[in-house]
Amino acid sequence: MTIDLHMHSTASDGTLSPTELMRFAAECGCNTVALTDHDTAAGVSEARSEAHRLGIRFIAGIEVSSLWGGRSIHVVGLGLDPESPGIAGFVAGTQMKRVERGRAMDENFARVGIHGALEGALHYAENSTSLSRTHFALWLLEKGHVKNYQEAFDKYLKPGRPGYARVEWPATVEAVRFIREEGGVAVLAHPGRYEFSAEWMSDQLLEDFKAAGGEAIEVTSGSQSRATDIIFAQKAREMGFLASTGSDWHSPRSARPSPGMQPALPKDLTPVWVKFGYPRDMD
Repeated sequence: MTIDLHMHSTASDGTLSPTELMRFAAECGCNTVALTDHDTAAGVSEARSEAHRLGIRFIAGIEVSSLWGGRSIHVVGLGLDPESPGIAGFVAGTQMKRVERGRAMDENFARVGIHGALEGALHYAENSTSLSRTHFALWLLEKGHVKNYQEAFDKYLKPGRPGYARVEWPATVEAVRFIREEGGVAVLAHPGRYEFSAEWMSDQLLEDFKAAGGEAIEVTSGSQSRATDIIFAQKAREMGFLASTGSDWHSPRSARPSPGMQPALPKDLTPVWVKFGYPRDMD
């Protein structure tokens, strides 16, 4: 696609600065993008300035960490004002939780004989409040504890693995409420990535998300399989969701597609960008 509404910069856990990311997206052929860093809008103004210089349509965004049913769920907010005091107030709590989680993960790694994890992960993060599991994955790869980025998550960083530490993020309904109060559109990120034991749990998440005011789901995503793209395209039809799309790009070390290289949305679905005055058939 030429549209990518989910990507990350060094403002959270990406490896390119907001300016570099916009240039990379342009090189990949994108003409419409959103920067959606984890729990921060710190890179949005820089990215928007560069996108406009490059002639790329830009939608301000954020990816909010939340909890539903004891599971970590990500909610993308599109169309927010990055300068709003409300955003700074809401994310301050989640950013402190990132600091606390980093310390807990460091202790967990030490218990299995891997020392210096926090210090090493911070080498890749702009600051401790943006610290994520991705930064730990990069450090594990650098030190030779794993052979690739995905192995870092599979072996150490997923729930139940030695380095994982649970975080009490805000409830998903709270994340949706915050995005709506800030004038944005709430999008359920990569719904096919959540490993539910039964289909009814996924359906219940979608129902709760919609009831809270969620308007869109990522139908095509670089961090879910093509089989689940098909499943959630049908869910969007059945439940009346707008459709969003994004690569969820972080780093060239990841196996995820480059910006805009995720599959196109089915033509019969209404794309989320119509909420921002862009034409339906924009790709």
